[in-house]
This record gives sequence, structure tokens and C-alpha cells, in this order.
Amino acid sequence: MLTLWEEGPAGTFALARRLRLDPGPTGRSLARLEGRGVVSRPQRWRFSAWVLEPAGTMHLELLEPIWHAVDETLRSEFGRALVTALVREVDRLPAWVPREGRGWFD
Repeated sequence: MLTLWEEGPAGTFALARRLRLDPGPTGRSLARLEGRGVVSRPQRWRFSAWVLEPAGTMHLELLEPIWHAVDETLRSEFGRALVTALVREVDRLPAWVPREGRGWFD
């Protein structure tokens, strides 16, 4: 939700790649959020972009102070340099790559 809020509409694969997640569970999570009215797809086709609905924005605005507190706690416990280095390294990770093999997996 935060990625949609900060970066705007995005497809499932783009969101999964940005967050270094598997697209399958990411799509299922988005579908559950859609059922709750938090996100939507204006066009009903497989690769359409997801957008954050006003209800999703409201959730994020309510949770923002909590996330800032968690972030500040992590930075004070582990040091700002470590947290910054971890975020930088995660951003350098390659996009999600499917496992080799056959069949379904999560």
C-alpha cells in the first residue's frame, strides 16, 4: 500500500519486483485488499495497474505515526548507519527470480 501511495499506480509484477516478492502471493494479497476496498484496478484485465483507494490512504495516514515510531526505535536500537545500510542493500537486490523446477509454489 505504501508503494502505491508513494509511487502511484502499478501492476502486480512491478510491485512484486519493487518489493522483492513473489508475484503470485503479491497478487493474492492485492485481491484481498481489493475485497476490503483498499485498492482497486480500474480496468479488469490481468496486467492492469492497481491504485490506492481513499480508504487505503486513510489507513496509511492512521498508521503513519506508528511506522515512524517503529522506524525511530530501530534506528535508536541498532544505529542509524546500520538501518540505512540495510535499506540500501535491499534496494540493490535483484528483482525476484522464479525458482527452477516444475509445479506451483509460494
